[in-house]
Amino acid sequence: MTFEEFERLPDGPEDLELLEGELIEMPPPECSHMEGAEGLSRLLYAALEQWSPAEKVAAKLGKVHMEMGYLLTSDPRSWLRPDVSITHLNQPKGKYYEGAPLMVFEVVSAEDRAGKLAKKVQLFLRYGAQEVWLIYPEMRDAYIYKPGVAAALHEEHSVHSDLLPGINIPFEQFL
Repeated sequence: MTFEEFERLPDGPEDLELLEGELIEMPPPECSHMEGAEGLSRLLYAALEQWSPAEKVAAKLGKVHMEMGYLLTSDPRSWLRPDVSITHLNQPKGKYYEGAPLMVFEVVSAEDRAGKLAKKVQLFLRYGAQEVWLIYPEMRDAYIYKPGVAAALHEEHSVHSDLLPGINIPFEQFL
């Protein structure tokens, strides 16, 4: 499917993603999933609001979003909506952000398929993400993916990263 066909779908892209030309239909998110993603989004937003504008520029951080659409520039095109994301500083945008966000946070649900998650991770990294977090609520851990580096199991039960200096958000605060 082309991106143009994807945009013309009658229900719009609210519950859909386009993954290398393949239409991905997502079931409605469960309460626990949405509460986890919303909680992480709020906590990241609050933490970054405490930074000065100069700190945000130095860290090259843009905005925190929940379920924002990103148009990746692959052919066939992909349009993905991570649970939570932080854009690059001054990331190009039109109707949607262009390219991948700086950071991606996916709260993994039972319905998520490993193959689809792996494709998404690869695309996000290929098109500009510096970190992709796959957070597993039941295990209270995460896998962190970075360009050119093997995935690392993050068992520290909190969100902290070199990209977010001074920020440490325990998983128990949002999961």
